[in-house]
Amino acid sequence: MEYLNLLLRGLIGISVGVIIAGSFLAFLSMIGIIPRIAAVTKTMDHAVMFEDAIVLGAVLGNVIYLYSIQISLGWIGLVFYGFFGGFFVGCLAAALAEVLKSVPIFSRRIKLRKGQPYLVYSIAAGKLMGSLFQFFLL
Repeated sequence: MEYLNLLLRGLIGISVGVIIAGSFLAFLSMIGIIPRIAAVTKTMDHAVMFEDAIVLGAVLGNVIYLYSIQISLGWIGLVFYGFFGGFFVGCLAAALAEVLKSVPIFSRRIKLRKGQPYLVYSIAAGKLMGSLFQFFLL
């Protein structure tokens, strides 16, 4: 019975990791970060490999977090992790900044004449509430 419990927990953990990785990849595809990185680095023929690497990283990150696996890579591993993590966060921040440029276009398309600041405030309030929920309740 104990083995069945462990097997079920492992299956659930891996399934959740796959779902989160898929939704994260869909989010990154929606904001166009992967084609942009491929275009800047002139490696557009490897864009599918970039997507696969991001999915694999998200799944492995979830498995490592879920099972509290400790990986000792030394200071060189920490430097590589910091470099590539910073590179990814920087690209994500730049892509999100470009998405924010689309708010005025979206407002014009739905003919939102008054209340555009409230749209931006509601986006910021949603981000704040989500962060507070995660920080205090999870």
